[in-house]
Amino acid sequence: MEKTAIPLPTLRALARKMQRSGLKSLALEGKQWSVRLTFAPVPALPVMPTEETPPITQVIGAPLPGTLLRRHPHSQQDFVQPGQQVAPQDLLALVQVGPLYVPVLSPIKGRVQQLRVEADSAVEYDEEILTIQMDK
Repeated sequence: MEKTAIPLPTLRALARKMQRSGLKSLALEGKQWSVRLTFAPVPALPVMPTEETPPITQVIGAPLPGTLLRRHPHSQQDFVQPGQQVAPQDLLALVQVGPLYVPVLSPIKGRVQQLRVEADSAVEYDEEILTIQMDK
């Protein structure tokens, strides 16, 4: 078998590639061959702060068709206002169907973001009434 020399520029390029890939050592043998590659331990990457996740909002729909009431008929104060904190099961509004008043309750803890329907307006089933921004 004829031995050939590897040109010096090729050896230098190979050494640079080994260094960039983290290869610490390379061992070659002959006669039934054996190759051994050793890599340097990879240093832990610093944890970079991630971008803030966008707020999660939930749209609350009407439980059935009727008239949306933002306050009790005998009260002067609305159940909720935009920007108000709410907890699960807080009363958000009422839907009046004939003599029946059906409560609209908050499913999550959060802040009322937007009221989408005017008071005393007719609403359809699952029509968007308001939006709540979930607390983190």
